[in-house]
Amino acid sequence: MAPRVLFTTVYKNDDEPYDYIGSNSRSRWFRFYWPRIQSFGLRFLKQNIPELEILEYPTWEEYLRKLDEGWDVVGFSFYLNETHEILEMVEAARARGINELWAGNYGALTPEIQDRFDRVFVGYAEHQVAPYFGRRIEKVVHPPLIEYLSTPFGLKLNIYGILFTTRGCGVGCKFCQTPCFAPKPTPIPLESIERVVNYYKKNNINVVIIEDENFGANRRHADRVVEILDEYDMVWGCMARADYLREKIDEWVTMRRRVARRDGSARRMVSGFAGAAIGIENLHQERLDDIKKREGVEDIVETIKLLQSHGMGTVGYYMIGFEDDTVRSIDEDVKRVADLKLDITQICVLTPLPQTQLWNEIQERYGIFDHDYHHFDGKHLVWNHPNITPKEMEEVLDRSLKRVYPWTAPLRTSARVWRNAYRYAGLQGIREVFSYITRANSFDFETKVPRLLV
Repeated sequence: MAPRVLFTTVYKNDDEPYDYIGSNSRSRWFRFYWPRIQSFGLRFLKQNIPELEILEYPTWEEYLRKLDEGWDVVGFSFYLNETHEILEMVEAARARGINELWAGNYGALTPEIQDRFDRVFVGYAEHQVAPYFGRRIEKVVHPPLIEYLSTPFGLKLNIYGILFTTRGCGVGCKFCQTPCFAPKPTPIPLESIERVVNYYKKNNINVVIIEDENFGANRRHADRVVEILDEYDMVWGCMARADYLREKIDEWVTMRRRVARRDGSARRMVSGFAGAAIGIENLHQERLDDIKKREGVEDIVETIKLLQSHGMGTVGYYMIGFEDDTVRSIDEDVKRVADLKLDITQICVLTPLPQTQLWNEIQERYGIFDHDYHHFDGKHLVWNHPNITPKEMEEVLDRSLKRVYPWTAPLRTSARVWRNAYRYAGLQGIREVFSYITRANSFDFETKVPRLLV
């Protein structure tokens, strides 16, 4: 008899799931929403090991009811700031006599909690879990992952497919847990990528966001992925290093324009590369060198401006609270970040994470005073900063987010989208953008987003 295995995420504390954009904006004007409605990691596991069952962001009551169905194993996929809730879930499972509890995802890297579980998985776990079911995975299959961007009025602005082309990162930035979690970039097979892109297309989803930690880590593989997206007329964006983007932007934009002239159809005229997310991290070169970013400040800024000159969308990740930072210096630096006029800016307080070089250095030099893992979310100061108090950091973060998200930010982004639509396809391009919004609001998530492809 096959074992009964349930993998779950953290339970929801309220009616709304975590919202990525909302967590990075404190402006009363900036009100786009990007809710987290599914677990990418659990969907990959379910796709490749269909015998297991997954439970994504349940309420506490839903979780307890699920436990009562009886399981041989319950596994928990979580992040560090969700640790407290996960340990509550662990206690509830133990109380119900669950024989074995497993832990995975980045939250499982914390040494202090690992003894609460019977087994801890490090990295992407399909190959580690499969033998439990007598399986051997030759090639990882990509599941359908569909999400949306919406407004507070319930209007979905866009619906898009998530795509992973390579998982892991070999750069080794000292603030990042990936060197411990998945230090070797592993490509997803191209046939699997094409299969899920084809699924998106058949369901009228024409926008793809590549969620690789470092798209282009495998240059040849990335080139083939771009060709696949072009073959399916997809609008797409990615997260990538500035040095790689600088090499490829002109090529990708030329491809987009060439296709528009050759084909002439409305959909192809607004398809192609649409923008990128870049880890800026900081605008001081000595800090980038210290965290082993291996990029130059001027090169990063130049890449952002190059993207914007082509009308591309831009997302930037920025950190404040380095050891020589002061309240005044952060205010001055954030002015420079705001001047970049990014579409989305994530600002995080420098936070030491378990099993990183940064954790070891900060613990040794200054000490980590806060052991409430809720605060290890990039929005709190958890260590003894030499120049800034936790209250001052909270105030400067609030001020920083408001500065990078002025009331004009949504208007600026919207104007770019409409301008691009008209630039590449005239009035037909405007109609196509309206059709995206219409499709997003009519999309049936209940019936069109299976947990696995069959």
